[in-house]
Amino acid sequence: MTKFNLLASACLAFLAATPAMAQVTLPTPTPTPTPSLPVPTPGLLNVNVDLSTGQALGNQSVLNAIANVGGPSLVGVYLDLLKGATSGGNTQLLNPSILDALNTVGGPSLVSSFKSLIGSTARNVDYVNGQINAANQASTANVLAATTTTLTATAASIGNSYSMNAAARAVADVTQGNTGTGTSTLNSALNTVTTATQTAASIGNSASFTSPASVLDLSIDQNNSGAQTATLVTVANAVTSATSTAAALGNSLSVEMPGGSVIAAAQRNSGTVIADLAGTVSNAVTSTGTAAAIGNSYSLNSLNSGLAGNVGSSANQWNNAGQIAKIGASLATTTSAAVTAAAIGNSVSINVK
Repeated sequence: MTKFNLLASACLAFLAATPAMAQVTLPTPTPTPTPSLPVPTPGLLNVNVDLSTGQALGNQSVLNAIANVGGPSLVGVYLDLLKGATSGGNTQLLNPSILDALNTVGGPSLVSSFKSLIGSTARNVDYVNGQINAANQASTANVLAATTTTLTATAASIGNSYSMNAAARAVADVTQGNTGTGTSTLNSALNTVTTATQTAASIGNSASFTSPASVLDLSIDQNNSGAQTATLVTVANAVTSATSTAAALGNSLSVEMPGGSVIAAAQRNSGTVIADLAGTVSNAVTSTGTAAAIGNSYSLNSLNSGLAGNVGSSANQWNNAGQIAKIGASLATTTSAAVTAAAIGNSVSINVK
């Protein structure tokens, strides 16, 4: 039987230790409120600590780190974990500030033990989704704006769209198949507009995953054979800031998740992709125009990698269709202008933070 001392946050009932656990008896001192720790109450606290996660998890420094970031309520969540009474707020404990503090106190081994405890008790959710689209999508926006402060105009056609924002450990297996054509058209006439943002976008398959602190295990398969076309035509006068984008993509995948996560992705595009931007801009301060045609696009942000390790990523892309990006622009009396036409078969962007 292993024993160690720990300041407790509230009156908790005695818990009996099981044979696979070590029972720890924790005396609680006379109440002394501090800014970083919850006010203790008289009595004893029995905590069952799985020995496989390391007894260092009961160290006072761990409680201090949690309390400094999340206060007494988050310390309570952590104590519930040590007792085996889990709750939905477990993933709050993966706050990068807490992990950084624990790394300073006990190094990578303490962080690993801490993450193991959280990971073994947090909720696990499995998602299996399949999306098939064989129909055509068409969107058209005709815009006339004068004496306007802020204008946002969008025409978007998407065959299949999937989005996940995870606050718990999750496993997702997603397949998307699109054979339908996508056509997006935006026509505009602008006069005396402070800020104008215009977008025409056509996408065969789109999937995005966001998980700031919870580990994900993803398997993504995207297949597009439908032609995707985005067209934007604008006439603008006296626009302080103008941003115009025509974007067409066969498959788009965007992922942001913490280190320790895993993703296997496959993207196949056989549909012709066309992005066409045309316009006349005069008397503008800043003007930005972009036409982007991409067969397959994959973007990954690996968060908190310094402590949690990198994401395991395996991505395969196949493109056997043409990409066409066109810009026809006329600019007059404009202080700053940037014009970009980009045609890309396969694109991968990985950012490790």
